[in-house]
Amino acid sequence: MALSSTALVTLIQAKNYLRIDAASSLHVDAEFLGVGDGADVTFDLDHSPIEGSLILKVNDVLQVETTNFSISVATITFVVAPPLNQGITASYDYAAGANTFESYDDEELERLIEAATKKAEDYTGRAFVQGSITEQHSGDGTTILRLYRQPVVTITSVRRHYYEQVGTGDGIIVEFTLDNTPITGSVILYVDGVLQVITTDYTIAGAIITFVAAPADGTIITANYNIAVVADYTERLHIGRLYRELLWTQDYIYEVVYTAGYGVGRAATQALVPDAVAAVLLMVAYLYENRIDMVHSESITGVGTTTYELPLYVEKSGAKQYLEALRVNLL
Repeated sequence: MALSSTALVTLIQAKNYLRIDAASSLHVDAEFLGVGDGADVTFDLDHSPIEGSLILKVNDVLQVETTNFSISVATITFVVAPPLNQGITASYDYAAGANTFESYDDEELERLIEAATKKAEDYTGRAFVQGSITEQHSGDGTTILRLYRQPVVTITSVRRHYYEQVGTGDGIIVEFTLDNTPITGSVILYVDGVLQVITTDYTIAGAIITFVAAPADGTIITANYNIAVVADYTERLHIGRLYRELLWTQDYIYEVVYTAGYGVGRAATQALVPDAVAAVLLMVAYLYENRIDMVHSESITGVGTTTYELPLYVEKSGAKQYLEALRVNLL
């Protein structure tokens, strides 16, 4: 599993915060490479040293890189072969591998990061990293439709989900006209509850459906589809609202696709919402440290099969103070 593009912090940032960083260095103290024979100039280390960390000694005498030796990856080459029976030792740091710390599970942490990001977004009503969001809203008969996430950058589309009884078959008529022109690819057509397959069972041009074979006498033809809502609403992006003079008709379902978030990309967003970064890291730490005792009960979209829930963990983790400030103020 890899982090989604909307996760607010990186795996390395979370590990550094927890002070168990699988990308950090491990130290080798006085590794014994062998003894000189007066002829051999090459000796191999067990690991590749981090640049600048190598301390090499021959018979306890410090050796100087370039003057006394060179190094390529993990192989040391002396300018002059170490004398007979003189011991060669090396101290250095090397990079830890991804699985160095057995108690540390990258996949588990990635899930926790995504869960914490989503919880922080839910708590504040914000989207952090800019991305496309698709939402369905039930019309309530008012003029204002409130989007769930801010800050809103752009509206991609607004569609109304429409259901209609198209007509009744008589075994002769093959052409039926819908009440509206549907968005291409959105039509779901049934005859007496049996799903019809486009091209195989029917074709559509604009609002006109033409069956390959006329529906049988007495059969009920129904259709679900989306229609575009284009000219009759006004965007009020600064407050994440859509205004419609004709009202958002009660009981109709509207689908809104829009882009929301503070910055394009994780790094840009972190600079804009440092409080959110702090909150997510606090929640990740709290979730990780308490994961054994947690009740696995809440499904969090996009975080794999493992889910976590502990009542009030936003407050218990110390994240609330950061999220409260973000909930009140838009950048």
